[in-house]
Amino acid sequence: MAIAPQAHRGPLPAAFAWLVAGALSAGAVQVQAQHDSLPQAPNSTFRPMLGLGAGMFAFYGDVGRDNGTYSPLVSRVGYELRGSAPITPWLEGGLYALHGRLGVNERSLTRNLNFESRITVGGFQLRYNFHHFLNPRRTVEPYVTVGFESVEFLTKTDLRDRAGRTYHYWSDGSIRDIAENAPNAADAVVIERDYHYETDVRELNADGFGKYPERTMAIPVGGGFRMDIGHGFDFRVGATMHFTLSDMIDGVSDASLGDRKGDARNDRFLYSSFSVGYVIPLERKVKKKYTPLSSEELDLLVLDDDEDGDGVKDMHDRCPHTPAGARVDAFGCPLDGDGDGVPDGLDDEPNSAPGAYVDARGVTITDEALLKRHLNFLDSGNVNMVYSRHESFGPMPPPKPTKRVYVVKVGSQVEGVSEELVQRILSLPDVRTVEQGDTTYYVVGSYDAIPEALRRELELKGMGIVSTVMAEENGRLVEVGPELAAERNKMRGMGAGDENRDVLIRVQLGAFRNRLSENIFRGVPDLMTVKGEDGLTRYYSGAFRDVNEAAAHKVSMLLQGFEGAFLVAFREGKRVSIRETGAQLTGPEDLRNIPVSSINKDMVRYRIQVGSFVGNVPIEDMTKLVDMGDVMPVPSAGAVRYFYGSFKDRVSADAALRTIREKHFPDAFVVGEMNGHIIPADDADRLLKGQ
Repeated sequence: MAIAPQAHRGPLPAAFAWLVAGALSAGAVQVQAQHDSLPQAPNSTFRPMLGLGAGMFAFYGDVGRDNGTYSPLVSRVGYELRGSAPITPWLEGGLYALHGRLGVNERSLTRNLNFESRITVGGFQLRYNFHHFLNPRRTVEPYVTVGFESVEFLTKTDLRDRAGRTYHYWSDGSIRDIAENAPNAADAVVIERDYHYETDVRELNADGFGKYPERTMAIPVGGGFRMDIGHGFDFRVGATMHFTLSDMIDGVSDASLGDRKGDARNDRFLYSSFSVGYVIPLERKVKKKYTPLSSEELDLLVLDDDEDGDGVKDMHDRCPHTPAGARVDAFGCPLDGDGDGVPDGLDDEPNSAPGAYVDARGVTITDEALLKRHLNFLDSGNVNMVYSRHESFGPMPPPKPTKRVYVVKVGSQVEGVSEELVQRILSLPDVRTVEQGDTTYYVVGSYDAIPEALRRELELKGMGIVSTVMAEENGRLVEVGPELAAERNKMRGMGAGDENRDVLIRVQLGAFRNRLSENIFRGVPDLMTVKGEDGLTRYYSGAFRDVNEAAAHKVSMLLQGFEGAFLVAFREGKRVSIRETGAQLTGPEDLRNIPVSSINKDMVRYRIQVGSFVGNVPIEDMTKLVDMGDVMPVPSAGAVRYFYGSFKDRVSADAALRTIREKHFPDAFVVGEMNGHIIPADDADRLLKGQ
């Protein structure tokens, strides 16, 4: 029967229709020929297999710069159907079909392109299993594949949002509804991509290519592993690179115009997958043979039969199938005088020692022979035996010694710090905080010996700052006790220094009624956190002697969203005017009149965390993530967290959360985002409310 393919842009390529039709016809003839030539035995040597699988497509072409910044395991979902049969013990042939989507979103200062293409693939493939080199009884079977296939694609791009507004990518990284160089650019409104690919790339004809064919041929080359899991099923995992003969899957080539121009290489895509296969049984039914004897005659045969010929009827024989010639007792069991399990008639050593290991002829096996057989067993099974922890991992490393340094504590706080102490602490260039339980300690220095720390303590006391020496061991503060007293007696009478009496300039980032998440300040250097008696928690960054360096750091903090950042100066433990540094004052003079919650609210957003996964994402969950769209993966401590959407207010985020919980992920929850860092949703609420 002939099948005539039709030219169309549907899910089945025309070339694949010809391929399937021809392969089915040829396969049917071949199967029938093999089937007719087989001997009339219960089992057939022809064992066809049907497999189903799923995996991920990753695209490598002009858009996305060969997918250089994307993981091949975090992309679009694809599905496969295959049918195969062994040609030889080491070669398998079969047909297969793939269906899924390819897509890439490229965003840069010079080019902003995106596409999603629905692809359908069908072809023929050969699989080689390294049978010539590996143990035939191996559990896991590596393989390589090569084949020939037809690929049909339908490519679309996302140029407008659901309201029909065209995306214009501005140089500041935003997307707006009016071009940046347009006369009315001042009226532009920020919009967001909806990731709905609505525009047909071929119909758009952006490069003047016309009606180019949306089908091509490809050469798939891959590899993987196969494992039998019993009852006719097997499990396969692998990856295949499909080298196409077209450069138009993403709609961009080396003949494209302007910044759309790509390279001359053809497009290709990677399919990483797992599948389960089942061997279709083709066993012939064996006809039951019926004896012409009556039941009475059968009973007589059973009563008088002696199958092993040892002189004991089968009805009374407790040891059937006794070897011929063996002497037996009254119950038909062979005599074994030395109890080694070998009948006396077959025992070449009839007086073996009790408990000795013997071979099939009853001869004692020596210890050397037993060891040799054991080693041969390990070699033949390719067994990796680990006999001790030292043998497998080497000697256990000694525990790391505790690192002790000496610091000078200049203050601590549980509830709040006085204004006077705040100014004194902030005037020290190397001050830092140590969190220990509910208490925040302010310390300076890091010295290997107590005398060095004591000199710094005396210097601070000369500035009017009450301080004491403590030891720091792996991030924890410890009282030094008697050894400190002994060193004080030795250094009694030393004067105070004046190394830190110059003007010190810091950048105050803001003051807040509630302590904020550390993620908000991730990437902020030399962060200092101080909670004052007024209940406000202030955040400072940097410690500068040069006002120009401090001003440059302030600009950096402004760009990170801390729009209330300003400079503050300290000298000898007191707040002073920045004019004394030789620069114009840019911030308020009084610490009590600073702006509260000085964060750029436009940089605060809400997102919905839909899940956190270690390793590969389950196919079911990955399908949900792809269907949702606008999902952003963020690596975090060995796992990957997935966030949906970007909302300006909590009400919109809560509404989207209810929908996601009902349709997709019941454990999803709302989080905040500030300056690209994830923070608790409550912190985002406080920032927007000015708390």
